[in-house]
Formats: sequence, C-alpha cells, structure tokens
Amino acid sequence: MDLHQLQSQHDALDILADAFLRLIADDRAPRTLGTLRWQYARQLMAHLALEDQFFYPAMQRQAHLPLRDVAARLQTEMAPLAQSFSHYMARWSDDRIAREWPDFCRESRQMINAMINRMRKEEKLLMPLLAQAGLMPPLKQAG
Repeated sequence: MDLHQLQSQHDALDILADAFLRLIADDRAPRTLGTLRWQYARQLMAHLALEDQFFYPAMQRQAHLPLRDVAARLQTEMAPLAQSFSHYMARWSDDRIAREWPDFCRESRQMINAMINRMRKEEKLLMPLLAQAGLMPPLKQAG
C-alpha cells in the first residue's frame, strides 16, 4: 500500500475543498462552480474507493493489533459519510443550486467540513499507528 499516494490524495482534496469553500463563502451571490464541484466529487470518490478496497483491508491484515482495530473502526465509520456525500451530489442539480444557493452553500460547507474533519481524524489516529507498525518512518515530535 502506497501511503504517500494516500497522503497526496488528501493534499489534493484539501486544495479542492479550500477552493470550493471560498466559492461558497458568500451565500448571497450564486457562483459558477460546476466543474470544481465535480472535480472534488470525482477525486473524493476515487480516494474513498481506494481506501475501502485496498488501504483499510491491508491495514486490517497487519500484525499490529491497535492498527487493525482503528482501521476497522474507521472503515466502518466512513460508509455512512460516503453515502451521505453521494446523496448530497444527487440532490443538488445545477438548476437547484441556482434556485437555492444559500441552502446549497450551507449544506456544502457542512459536507466539505465533515470530509476535511474525517481526513484529519484518519491522519491523527492512523499515522502514529502506521509508524509504530513500521509501515512508515516515525513521526517527528513537535517542539
């Protein structure tokens, strides 16, 4: 499993999420964001599929018990969030976005922030365990 690939995907998703959040910061003036929204969605869904099909199963086969347990829990927790994102994308057509811009902005901020928080949770919980299991270099101590 290429952990650098997963981290680079997180980084790319952060950049897209930041651009998306900037476009929806003003919920009084609708903006054109169709391309960006679909770029974010495609990258996110590809990332989630990679995690679900390869990363989490590989982590659950490791000898390091805490890593296995956390990976299993995070994989289980991700399913409802991924489903929620799919429903969000299906609910918001371009026409509906234009008609209900403030609601779209509010719901989009909630969804994107939930995804960002999820990535930070993975990084916070998994990175130390990956280092302990010898799957990546030890983390540097802050300070």
